[in-house]
Amino acid sequence: MKDTITSKAEKGFTGTEAETTAEKVAHYISVAGNPLFIALPLFFLVAWKTAPDWAHALLWWLITAVGVTAIPFFFIRRGVQRGTYTDDHVSVREQRLVPLSVGLGGMLIVFLLLVLLGAARPYLAALTSALVSLAVALSITQFARFKISLHMVGITGSVTVLSLLFSPWFLLLSPLVLLLGWARWQVCAHTVLQACLGLLLAVIVTWAILWLFGVFS
Repeated sequence: MKDTITSKAEKGFTGTEAETTAEKVAHYISVAGNPLFIALPLFFLVAWKTAPDWAHALLWWLITAVGVTAIPFFFIRRGVQRGTYTDDHVSVREQRLVPLSVGLGGMLIVFLLLVLLGAARPYLAALTSALVSLAVALSITQFARFKISLHMVGITGSVTVLSLLFSPWFLLLSPLVLLLGWARWQVCAHTVLQACLGLLLAVIVTWAILWLFGVFS
C-alpha cells in the first residue's frame, strides 16, 4: 500500500512555514506529541510506581531517557542539520529506516541493561511494548511501504500502559489521542487511515505484551 501523502512533508520544526492558525496549532501539538518526548513522563511514572525506592526509579528512568529519547532525538536532529532528513519527525517515509533502526537499537540496549539491573517486571513490560510496537511499525513502513503514524503509536501506547498499570481513569486522556491524530492530519504528515492504524497497533501490542508479562490477568 502506497502512501497517499507523498508530495508534502510536515512544515518546519519551528512552525514558521505554517500558513494558517490551524496549521500552527497542529504543528505545536505534533511537537509536544513526539513519541520521543512522551516517553519521558510515561516511564517516569511507571518507574515511580514499580521501583522499590526513588534511587532505583531514577536510575531506570535515566537509562531509559538516554537510550529511548536522547540518542534517537540527537541522531535525527543531526541528520536534519546535514540535510539527510526533511524534519525532526522524519515525515518522509523513505527516510525512516535508519533513524527508526537507531531508535530500535537504543531501546534494545536499554532493555538489556534494565534486565541486568533487575528492573521490575511491569517496567520491562512497558518498555517491551514500546519496543515491539516500534519494530512492527518499522516493518510496516519498510516492507508494506505504508507510513503508519508513530505519533499515534506513542500516545495511544502510553494511555494504554497508564490505564492498565495505574487505573482505567487514565482512559480520560483518550481525547488527547484524537487531538494528536487531528494534528498529524492537519500538517499533512498522515492520512486518517495511517493515524487509525497507528492507534490500533498500539492498543493491540501494548495489551498483548502487558498480558504476556503477567501485569494483569
